[in-house]
Amino acid sequence: MNYQNIEHIAAGQLKTGKAQSEILQAHLGTCVGLALYDQSSKTGGMIHILLPEPTSSNNVEYPEKYASTGVPILINKLMDMGAKPENLKATIAGGALVGPVSHQDLNLDIGGRSSEIVVSILKTSNIKTIKSETGGFFTCTLELDLDSGKTSINPVSQNDFKSQESVNVPSKGDILKTIDQLKPIPQTALKILRMFQSGQHDITQITNELANDQVLSGQALKLCNSALFAGLVKFESLKDAVLLLGESMLIKTVITAAVNEYFAQTGTSGYSLCKGGLFFHAVGVATLSEKIAQKIESSSIKSSYTAGLLHDIGKVILDQFLADRAPYFFRHLTQKNVSSLNAEKKVLGITHCSAGAFLAQKWNFPEGLSQIIQFHHSPEKAKENRELTHIVYLADLLMEKFYTGLDCEKMQTKSFKNTLKYLKLSMADLPKLIDTIPMSSINDDIKNQ
Repeated sequence: MNYQNIEHIAAGQLKTGKAQSEILQAHLGTCVGLALYDQSSKTGGMIHILLPEPTSSNNVEYPEKYASTGVPILINKLMDMGAKPENLKATIAGGALVGPVSHQDLNLDIGGRSSEIVVSILKTSNIKTIKSETGGFFTCTLELDLDSGKTSINPVSQNDFKSQESVNVPSKGDILKTIDQLKPIPQTALKILRMFQSGQHDITQITNELANDQVLSGQALKLCNSALFAGLVKFESLKDAVLLLGESMLIKTVITAAVNEYFAQTGTSGYSLCKGGLFFHAVGVATLSEKIAQKIESSSIKSSYTAGLLHDIGKVILDQFLADRAPYFFRHLTQKNVSSLNAEKKVLGITHCSAGAFLAQKWNFPEGLSQIIQFHHSPEKAKENRELTHIVYLADLLMEKFYTGLDCEKMQTKSFKNTLKYLKLSMADLPKLIDTIPMSSINDDIKNQ
């Protein structure tokens, strides 16, 4: 029996190849996917487009993110491999309005504009489109079989989620037992976080504390040297990293390294749709939260990255119960007007927000941070740190809509309009914020898992 490898094409990524036993697959929501294939040369490729065009006229670091710059790159790569424009056949998918639709979604229409640019470039390049399913209100997967050239577009709601009609809901005792069995975030990281949040510390105290945990120190140094934090700079020690990156960046790397290890306890049959999906989503939300806080000149800039990074810690607990309940959970999730929290409550008896808030209290997080974890799906309910809760909600929502395929999420959008108003943001601000979602580090890490 021949087994075909499935390669996930994340947002802002493209892949080309010759005939081989491999399927290229993109999970699409608001993003647009394009598959091209030349039967004569047995050459094909796929691109997962995040935005219609660059939001800045400056040098574009990742042109694959945009329809206007990425599609020509894909076409040229295929031509270099022997494909001819007149032989290429195109399949286009995505550009959906995911979730309850508001006039803000219609006015922004990022997916629609991306689709229009793709169609225009294909027409100019004399490439025939054989299949196009764009718009609508549902997420889908676009697949390209590099061996046969066959393409398919499958709504996620039509995936095979058939299962038993009901499942046993875990008890509170089961949840508490699981919390005790999970390897927690290291005490060193939590102590550094509390020191940082309180403001009663200096950099020497933090580095001395970190030196007591050699494993965490090594993981933090590795992250300091990653594209996400430092780029081309190479650090030999944390002391060097602190001197050049500063205190705030050190805190970010320490907490990120600790959270990476914590999220590694999840599999790929629960919330994560690929290995490391929950962690990569967390990093994206953290980065977006910080950018939003900077944009509105929030007093919470210092805490925004950490809040975004920790918002979904409750999912690690519930993921331990989700594997054998996944079909039932996903079937609920595909129903109209059912959010992730609705489905969790029905299948697991508790939401990841409540589980996360319980964990935050157990680990002695500051109350304001616990509130963000508990109410990041309903920011108007937060009694403390309401502004930062709105920030994390918006960052989470943007990640769900524009960076699909990493983890399973379906947020309510009723708070969206009020969040924009609360944060004094407009729809015109969103493309530049979306454009800050980290590409290289997340995509490279996915490929290297």
